[in-house]
Amino acid sequence: MDYDLVLYISGTSALLSVLLTTYLISTNFRKWKNPTNALIIVLMAPLFAVDSFVGLLNLEEGEIVAHLLDMVKECYESVTLHAFLMLMYTFCGLTEVIKNEQKPIPDEIKGRELHVPFPMSLLVGHPILDKKWLHRLRLWTIQFIILRPVLSTIDLVFVDIYPNDFSKALKIIITIALNLSVTTAFFALITFYHAFEHELASHRPLAKFLCIKGVVFFTTWQGVVLKALGFFGVLNEGYRFSLHEITLAWQDLLVCVEMAFIFSPLCVYAFSPPVENKDEGEKGVEMMEKKVKKEEMTERKKEEVKETKKEEVKETKKTK
Repeated sequence: MDYDLVLYISGTSALLSVLLTTYLISTNFRKWKNPTNALIIVLMAPLFAVDSFVGLLNLEEGEIVAHLLDMVKECYESVTLHAFLMLMYTFCGLTEVIKNEQKPIPDEIKGRELHVPFPMSLLVGHPILDKKWLHRLRLWTIQFIILRPVLSTIDLVFVDIYPNDFSKALKIIITIALNLSVTTAFFALITFYHAFEHELASHRPLAKFLCIKGVVFFTTWQGVVLKALGFFGVLNEGYRFSLHEITLAWQDLLVCVEMAFIFSPLCVYAFSPPVENKDEGEKGVEMMEKKVKKEEMTERKKEEVKETKKEEVKETKKTK
């Protein structure tokens, strides 16, 4: 494929992703219950698209630049996982409980059993929800935010820039540590979602989760597939670029297109308040207003009856 055509398609796709996200933010930012964390999640698709487009512009700069650009996407993924957990806390009314140690957990959700996924359940069992576990689930996502950039930096320095005899062993250790870290973060999301599935249903949590995990899944596995295609000779080096650079180019191009036509539209759907919920909310408000007015009318009638009785008593006394 022509390099200029690749740049045109990827650049247009990245721009479309940015425009869709800008539209989503401008029309719904004030409607979001937790705008900061929602913003972090919806910015993931355009960030990946722009990052991949920059990678195409710097395709001949070498593996170091490609690794740095990948680090940006990988570190941002860790932040979005934590943001998603905090967003679910907000939907369930637990944000203030986390911030204020004096505020208790609401009675209607207190004491719920948490189903921690296997094999973590072998260590912690199925505990009962309390403040300690709300903080613990939060820490399970925060540890990934800390470890992701640290391990990625070690990988960049001691495996890519300054390789040595221990680089291969170090690479294996880093890979295992990252997998354990990200799995722990995902366990926190799954555990909380399972306990509050009913309360979260109206907020489209699965669609919001796909905005995060879908991006990571596509970018990771299509990279594996592209490397396999290069290995079996389906992709070949060209007159200008090596096989590795062509593989990276296809990866970046596909990411730009996917962000524009799959994940940015998915974010628009997942983070736009559903019309049905809005109508129900308006009906609920109207019903509450009618109920209040009815109660006020009842109170007024009672007062009028009392006044009438008082007047009747006075008239009776006068006639006597």
